[in-house]
Amino acid sequence: MTIKEYDIENLNCAHCSAKIEDEIGNLAEVSSVNLDYLNKKLIIQYSGQIENALERLNIIASKIEPGVQIYDTDAVVRAKRTSYSRYLIALGILVAIPAILVPGSISIYLMIAAWFLVGHRVIINAGRKLMQAQVLDENFLMSIAGAGALFLGEHIEALAVMLLYEFGQYWEDRAVERSRSLIKRMLSVKPELAHHVIDGKLTDKKLSQIEIGNILLVYPGEKVPLDGVITKGDSSVDTSSLTGEAEPVPVSIGSTVLGGFINRGGLIEIEVSHTESESTVSRIMKLIENAAARKSNTEKFITRFAKWYTPIVVGAAMLLLVIPMLMGASLSVWLPRALIFLIVSCPCALVISVPLTYYIGIGLAARRGVIFKGSAYLDSLRLAKTFVFDKTGTLTTGMMKPAGMHPVEGIDPEELKLAVYRAEHSSNHPLAIAVREAFSYPFDSRQIEELTEIPGKGISMVYAGDSLLAGSYQFMKDLGYVFTDQSQGQTAIHAVVNEQYLGYISFEDEVKPGMKEALTELRSEGVQRSVMLSGDRESKARQIAEQLGLDAFHADLLPHQKLGKLEELMVRNSGKTVYVGDGLNDAPVLARADIGIAMGEIGNAASIESADIVLLNDKPEQLIKAVKISKLSYNVVVQNIALALSIKVLVMILGAVGLGKLWEAVIADVGVTLLAIFNALRLSRIKA
Repeated sequence: MTIKEYDIENLNCAHCSAKIEDEIGNLAEVSSVNLDYLNKKLIIQYSGQIENALERLNIIASKIEPGVQIYDTDAVVRAKRTSYSRYLIALGILVAIPAILVPGSISIYLMIAAWFLVGHRVIINAGRKLMQAQVLDENFLMSIAGAGALFLGEHIEALAVMLLYEFGQYWEDRAVERSRSLIKRMLSVKPELAHHVIDGKLTDKKLSQIEIGNILLVYPGEKVPLDGVITKGDSSVDTSSLTGEAEPVPVSIGSTVLGGFINRGGLIEIEVSHTESESTVSRIMKLIENAAARKSNTEKFITRFAKWYTPIVVGAAMLLLVIPMLMGASLSVWLPRALIFLIVSCPCALVISVPLTYYIGIGLAARRGVIFKGSAYLDSLRLAKTFVFDKTGTLTTGMMKPAGMHPVEGIDPEELKLAVYRAEHSSNHPLAIAVREAFSYPFDSRQIEELTEIPGKGISMVYAGDSLLAGSYQFMKDLGYVFTDQSQGQTAIHAVVNEQYLGYISFEDEVKPGMKEALTELRSEGVQRSVMLSGDRESKARQIAEQLGLDAFHADLLPHQKLGKLEELMVRNSGKTVYVGDGLNDAPVLARADIGIAMGEIGNAASIESADIVLLNDKPEQLIKAVKISKLSYNVVVQNIALALSIKVLVMILGAVGLGKLWEAVIADVGVTLLAIFNALRLSRIKA
């Protein structure tokens, strides 16, 4: 399978974009398709070879909305279409002025000419749609409404309908473009240039020209251009643009900094570790751009609703006209009423505002250090009733520290520490990291003859001819070593060298500051159960669970057992089940949960890949932010749906009883679309 990305130009109808997506999805060679109307992006997953793909895509698109052009994203040169629409509309208005002032038949001819000039784009598109037998198209229906008004002698109203429609389309496009620009500004964290140091000389270069290993200079107050490691200087960096964390972080030689961080201290030099395309910011931006592909249930419902809405309203318009006519009523009375129905038959307010709201919600969350990988997760997080937490690094700080040395009689503590250090040197387990930070011994990786790590249990290795074992008490017991476990209730690493048990090192961890308060606030947000899964002994897990006030905990779990326990909880509990982990050792559990949240893993590609939501710092309040933004976004979506449907229904009721005018219907229809868009934009200013 191959995935191809295309850019789209001249796509001005949100309802049409859904039709284009459906038609492309019907191609035999296409396995999945996503058309992002807001960003004008088309992403297609092909299941096989397709001849003349771009040509076929353009035929489909232009058939549904004339003038639409699809381009290969990688293409360098693109054709640009020159539009004279504004000049023709202005000419139409100039023609209409004397038409209003001059009496008689000349006025009628001038008004009809003005109507054609102002509505030329709509009328031409309507003609194309008629040739394709697409009579439910917005352009065709609007042209029929205007032509009906001309037929009834309401020339000024016909012109007003077309002028207001074009005016509304212009402002609708402006509003959507403003939303795109807003999101880009919200997520714009990289500078355009980097100060490249070459042989002691400074040269400004574009980020795309910077390579791995280049040395960059970052002045105080400037943004760090790309991910890298500090090679010279001490400073503090503002990480809020990525993590949402306002407090500056001290950095020095050897510290990792990411593109987008702001240097708040002294002059620093960094060695680039990732190119622009592979940087953390680029990965995050790609996730946000692709978020439209994972649509929420609300968006899917609106898409299905839109397919039925227009035919039903047009059908109602026909009945409103035909039934009274069969009963001998006047055409001049009932035709305007039916035409009002045609004007409000396009569901654009819904088709535009719902995905726009979720898109802005995703952008708002990203600015606060919360990455939603799709509107599906932004929408469903509000429904979460059960939160399941990994212990180490999630509920606790994960910064394990040696609490005590417990060698058996006759064994030097240094011998115990050396054995554990060598065994854990190549592991990424939190305990292994704690060992390397606490102890330091010479280590030569070339001396490793064998190395096997059993997740959740321990490590077996042969180093410089010595057989080493390091791990849990159960790991030692499974291998046949019998000794009294003195470490009960403690997190510990037991060590064996050449089949001789040396003793164990105990470790301690602390509950993450603010976690208890975050759990309390989650309950106030509607979460019913909080559960902990841990590989620790039951006594240790119970201590943490009671300290945090958790509803339940499950201890002594291996990684695959955590997956099974999560599945049990998902079956047993109502609502959505969320799993929160560090994304390092629990990727399968993150992937299996209804919603997987990786916490505090800004630079970890594995966690970004496996989780549905990524919290870019490990502060517990990030969970609350994520839930609140989910609820806020949904509330705005509900407001827009209620606003659009209520105004459209009101217009149809007033039109049916003869209390509405055509131009009033246009203002109401265009106005509700603009109101819905501006209401969605309001979300970007909400503090969460």
